[in-house]
Amino acid sequence: MEHVYFLESGLISVAAKVSRNRFVEVWLTGQEGLLGAPVVLAEDNVPLHRRTVQVPGEAYRLRTAEFCEVLKELTCLREVIDRYLAVVLAQTSQSGACNSYHTLRQRLARWLLVARNALGSDEIPLTHGVLADLLGVRRASVTQCVEVFQKHRAISARRGLIRIEKPVELGKACCGCFKLIEREYQRHLVQTQDKVVRPQRNIDTSNLH
Repeated sequence: MEHVYFLESGLISVAAKVSRNRFVEVWLTGQEGLLGAPVVLAEDNVPLHRRTVQVPGEAYRLRTAEFCEVLKELTCLREVIDRYLAVVLAQTSQSGACNSYHTLRQRLARWLLVARNALGSDEIPLTHGVLADLLGVRRASVTQCVEVFQKHRAISARRGLIRIEKPVELGKACCGCFKLIEREYQRHLVQTQDKVVRPQRNIDTSNLH
């Protein structure tokens, strides 16, 4: 991996290979994120995952070798990166557990809320087909869940775009996994705001269960 990327905007899915031509998402990277986290653990690490830009955006790029050298010199940066890796680990492990145990409706609600925070926007410009691929399910199943969310006015949808209208209402359809993921973000990054310049979170999670 020749470069690492610090995202300013956009949305990138990191997916694991499950068969010869099929990948399933394991975590999302948005405006708070670093693309290239494995090189922090080992500079010569060859990432196993595929990274796909789902929503175009902007990022700062730095050569991997230079980034690793900077990490050795700037302990404050290393601390921030380590905290971010803890958030990635929390998101990955909790999402994996969620995908194994909870219903598709709960999983999709969790995914939409995580994506909303990562993008910093209520609008998620993705098709039902892309969402189905990311979650490893049939497109028709995603469409059914979207229709239920629309019925409760939690979201609105048109071709290639989902808009979250009532995040708290969507949170009611979600399992507790989103709240756990968001809590780790708050604990590792937001609560250390004197050391971290953070993106704006625009969801009130106090009423989510």
